[in-house]
Amino acid sequence: MINRLKEYFGESEEEKPEEDFWEVAGDGGWFYVTRATALDVARQLQRLRPPRWLRFRDLFGADVRVRSADVNRVTECTTGHRAAEREFRRARRLEEKADRRPWEDDDW
Repeated sequence: MINRLKEYFGESEEEKPEEDFWEVAGDGGWFYVTRATALDVARQLQRLRPPRWLRFRDLFGADVRVRSADVNRVTECTTGHRAAEREFRRARRLEEKADRRPWEDDDW
């Protein structure tokens, strides 16, 4: 029934968000972009004389313009990377908890 209503009203299926993406980060914040966009940004930053401004589209279709001098990181961020990072943080918390004395405050 719901599917027929969606067809009747012209609603499309909800798009699944990107699982693997890249981040372009700097003083102005961070932007999630496709691999192709990230490689283009990195290529522009590696030029002998990078452009003063970088212009690109983020994953959500927004037109982004940032000063190239403000970009300090272009990073790949896959599902596997994020899972490994979460596991790493969990292990560090357990390690720190094991090192604590019983009388130490447990609020962190």
